[in-house]
Amino acid sequence: MAIVKLLRSAGMTANTGKRPVRRYGGISASERIAERRERLMQAGLELFGRDGFAGTGVKDICREAGVTDRYFYESFRDSSELFVAIFDRIAAEIFAAVMREVGAARPEPEAQVRAAIETYVRALADDPRKGRVLFIEPAAVGSTALEHDRTGLRQFAAAVSMVGATHLPAELPEYALQMGGLSIAGAIEKVMTEWHDGQLTATVEQVTEFLVNLFLLIGAGFGVVPPPRIG
Repeated sequence: MAIVKLLRSAGMTANTGKRPVRRYGGISASERIAERRERLMQAGLELFGRDGFAGTGVKDICREAGVTDRYFYESFRDSSELFVAIFDRIAAEIFAAVMREVGAARPEPEAQVRAAIETYVRALADDPRKGRVLFIEPAAVGSTALEHDRTGLRQFAAAVSMVGATHLPAELPEYALQMGGLSIAGAIEKVMTEWHDGQLTATVEQVTEFLVNLFLLIGAGFGVVPPPRIG
């Protein structure tokens, strides 16, 4: 297992190769590793979200987390791997929150769309660091982060298609449903990217309302809802 290999490389495993179970102060070795990893994750979010990936080195992260380099490499190969772990956590948390709110909303197109968009935009507005990690920094990290970015977009598009399918005509072709989901998810991502990059001046409420109406406008093209007013 990967964690065992990391522990062996740090000289922390017993001769049997099993995960260390010795406890100090009531805390096991695996619990200490998990605690240090979490500190590194929080430090990475703070620095990547504030200074960007290019402006953040391993030593900066370790200093912020209050650990030595040795403990960084106990959990991560490099700063790129840490970034991807943070990216995936943020994306998963926001996706879960969005789907939870959609499930709790009335089973009507506008109610579900508004629940999804409001949750999504508000989560990122409340913590701008997360918006920077999701939308601005992946290009600076490289191909692995960009692939995770694309995976996240496809997941969001699939969720859009799944929710939309409950309101759309049964005879709608699958490819049209997929393209609709990708179009909406891609448009939202571009708006959020420019917003978090400071290139778009708008309030949280204005961004939310525009994206809700954009979503509904596409739905109106399929006769699901009346055309909304945008503006």
